Amino acid sequence: MRVPKRLIVDGYNLIHADPGLKALLEKDAEAARARLVEILIEHCSRQDVEIELVFDAAGRDGPAATERPSKSLSVTYTAKGESADAYIERLSCGTRPPGSAAVVTGDYDQQKVAGGAGMLRISSREFAIEMRTSREEAAREAEPASSSWKVSVRDRIPRDVLESLDELKRKSRK
Repeated sequence: MRVPKRLIVDGYNLIHADPGLKALLEKDAEAARARLVEILIEHCSRQDVEIELVFDAAGRDGPAATERPSKSLSVTYTAKGESADAYIERLSCGTRPPGSAAVVTGDYDQQKVAGGAGMLRISSREFAIEMRTSREEAAREAEPASSSWKVSVRDRIPRDVLESLDELKRKSRK
């Protein structure tokens, strides 16, 4: 199944699905949210996906507020009195064409609403695993190559230049 290039993510639901983020949340909610944002910025760049991350108002006053920490990630804090669930359900029903986005949540009611709107549903647990796998693959790719892969300077010089240098070397020995 093709995963859409746009995801709507229930922030706290995803934090609770990732053991490291959940542990951080128990100590410092702001730090857990900030770490999730960092992880998702990296994920967006590796997976070529746009994400709208949604958090409950969490005691904030006023209307919903959206920040854009990167080109591919927006973070929305719902309006006072509005849950992230209600906001995501409203987004799900307004997303057109059907199938153009997916909702990442572990909340069964949200999954039903998203499915009814023709959207793909991804559980928070599955997505947390996908994020971790993607980070691990990126880390492996970034590891320095083994010594058997080292390239010498001689390997980088064009053949005709090497032949000319070898010829000069032979002449200088005579």
